[in-house]
Amino acid sequence: MKNLKVIFLTLGCGLFALTMTAQEITSFSGMWGPEFYQDKDKLTWKEIDKIMSESQVAQVNWEKSKKQMFGGMIAGAANFGTAIWFLVNENDHKSVAAPAIAFGGTAIIGSIFFHHAMKNKKEAILNYNESVGNGTSFRMVPAVNENGVGLALKF
Repeated sequence: MKNLKVIFLTLGCGLFALTMTAQEITSFSGMWGPEFYQDKDKLTWKEIDKIMSESQVAQVNWEKSKKQMFGGMIAGAANFGTAIWFLVNENDHKSVAAPAIAFGGTAIIGSIFFHHAMKNKKEAILNYNESVGNGTSFRMVPAVNENGVGLALKF
C-alpha cells in the first residue's frame, strides 16, 4: 500500500511538471521607453530582470543591453553638457566650431549605444521566448540511487 502511494505521488508530480509552461514576453514602445508584458500583465523592470535570468542566452543579451544603455546615458549627459557649452560660447560671441563638433559627436555616439541596447533587448526577449517555446528549462527524469526510486529535476 505504501509503494502504491509513492507511485501515485511520483506520477502526480510528473504530470504537474509536464503541464507547467512559461509565458512569452511581449514588448511595446511606451512614452518613457519599452514596456514589457506577459499576457495582459505589465512587468516591472525587476520582474523582467528576474525573468531574463532564467535563460542563460537571454541573460547575456539582457546584461549587454543594460551596459550599452548606461553608455548611452553617459553619452547623453555629455551631449547635454556640450549643448550648454555651445550656448555659452554663442552668447559670449566665441567660436562655436568645437562645441558643435562635440555636440554632433556625442549625439552620434549616444544614438549608437541606444540602438545597440535596443537591439540586444529585442534579441534577449526573442531568445527567452524561443526557450519558452521549446518547453521548460528543466525536466523530470526517473532517478534510481541508494535512497530509492523517484523523480529528479534535471536542468
